Amino acid sequence: MTESRIPLSLVDLVSVRGVGCTGVTQMAIEVLKKLTDEPDRITESVHFLRRELSGYASLWHLERALASGAPAATLEAFGDRLELDARTAIETAHALLRERPGGFVTAPSSSLTRRVLAALGVDAANVVGSTGLCGADAVGPTDILNIVSTRELARRLPTVVVTTPDRLVPGGVFETLGSPLFERIPLSMFEAVVIGGDVLTPAEAGARAAALAAAHPA
Repeated sequence: MTESRIPLSLVDLVSVRGVGCTGVTQMAIEVLKKLTDEPDRITESVHFLRRELSGYASLWHLERALASGAPAATLEAFGDRLELDARTAIETAHALLRERPGGFVTAPSSSLTRRVLAALGVDAANVVGSTGLCGADAVGPTDILNIVSTRELARRLPTVVVTTPDRLVPGGVFETLGSPLFERIPLSMFEAVVIGGDVLTPAEAGARAAALAAAHPA
């Protein structure tokens, strides 16, 4: 792979902050759609993103989906599903949290948590609150991977994870993900995990991730 074959707009995504895994993956898909007549270049570009953004589980799922050999249809379907799953997770989290008193404190960077706060009618997370709220860049059988500061939030407050099915990965894959910006936090530290339309216990979320090992060996 030569770096010169990677579109500059994809290279720029490596330094994007504040939009989380969902936002970065959506932006990457829009760039990749312009390369559908160059499948080899798409493959190289996704390899590049997987290497440089090594904490994002969505990119692992995208890479596997693109192995079907139908890049245009795959990218369109993956992007549509990502947005639908995000909207569903926001609606589910809103229903779970709308009666919670005392305000919310969030871990930074998740576009999903900002959209949840907007749905709840909260302009910004309070410095002081009674419920923690965070996203997840990956969910494995026993831990989540998310931005540094998430562990402290979960230690301090009952914290709900809001995420989408593309963050679930089997244990072997989870162990390959990470970067200095992320930390691993035991699922047991969280109150609940919203994945798309489901509110799961931490153990249930971990079991879903573990079950992927049979269908998607590392």
